[in-house]
Amino acid sequence: MTIIVSLDIETTGLDEERDSIIEIAAVKFNGRRIEGEFNTLINPGKHIPDFITGLTGIDDAMVRQAPRLRDIAHELTAFVGDAPILGHNVKFDIGFLRKAGLFEYQQTLDTYELAAVLMPTASRYNLGALGKQLGILLPATHRALDDARVCQASYLRLLDIAAELPLETLQEIVELGNVVDWDSGWVFEQALHDLVKKGIQPKRTSRASRKPK
Repeated sequence: MTIIVSLDIETTGLDEERDSIIEIAAVKFNGRRIEGEFNTLINPGKHIPDFITGLTGIDDAMVRQAPRLRDIAHELTAFVGDAPILGHNVKFDIGFLRKAGLFEYQQTLDTYELAAVLMPTASRYNLGALGKQLGILLPATHRALDDARVCQASYLRLLDIAAELPLETLQEIVELGNVVDWDSGWVFEQALHDLVKKGIQPKRTSRASRKPK
């Protein structure tokens, strides 16, 4: 199996150029085994808007004595290592972190993208709704550790759904993913690989499969 890190951030707003991180959490896992968790509030050096406090429960007083992002950057990068980073709409989280000079070349996996492919009739794709549709009992609360845990559990369930696809469908998704260089296509490659291990042989794919760095 491959170690993956589910990561989630809370921020003062949606604009990575103007807003700042106020909480980071990460869950490191290998298959279905949790290897460790990382969680810290972050002092953004600015006022947290009332709307964000209402959404997350995080206010200025809570982060006043918290470290700055630069102070925990080494600990965070050491925790993640070179593992792929999993997130729900991961471009948002990784955008803020890359703006701070972190994880510039890290492979990313996105449960939002996976759900859109594997659950095309889903009514909603936000993390809380997705978790409920997948039967995950953990709550998505707009707190970083809770949401990282739900994202990790959602990924495992989506991986199970991918493994249940017909072989020909799975192979076609893998081939299309290679053509467009889609990082999350690796999940379908894993599912295809697992079928091969069970003795089910697919047709040759058009390109070599990727492996997370």
